[in-house]
Amino acid sequence: MTTTILDRVVRWGIDADGDFYGDERERYRWYEGISAAASLQWIAVPWAAAIMVWPLGRPSVLPLAVVLVAMFVPMLVCMWYVRSRRVDTTPRVMDTRRVLWGLAGGLPYAVFFVGSLRAYGPDDSTWIGAAVGGVIGGAGGVVAQMLQSRRRRRLEAAATADED
Repeated sequence: MTTTILDRVVRWGIDADGDFYGDERERYRWYEGISAAASLQWIAVPWAAAIMVWPLGRPSVLPLAVVLVAMFVPMLVCMWYVRSRRVDTTPRVMDTRRVLWGLAGGLPYAVFFVGSLRAYGPDDSTWIGAAVGGVIGGAGGVVAQMLQSRRRRRLEAAATADED
């Protein structure tokens, strides 16, 4: 397998051969803690921007959009890295908890977008249409995710049946 720049950055960041995070047990706990902190940031920061754009209005749109992009791009890099390591990121089961976490993580971007449209045209109906479209699109996304999960379970069951 070829070593990419992303591989080098990740290897440098996790310091697997060093002692920055301590021994293997301590390093594992640090990784758990970092993962928990990132998960909380991935929800808290977008929600802060989504809420703040409404009362602060137009002057806040650009700086808050920069914050959201700065939050979202590392999330994409994370997914890219994990998928490049052949990890199937499709959930096996779409339960209530996964749907709620998905909404908690994705909804603030839609709320921010609608709030930004409202900040630029409070009397325009565009932001209302975007809100309605966001609800419909979000529901469609949940249904699509459920279908993908079902497909993954079927493929895994077929692969298991072939091995028997």
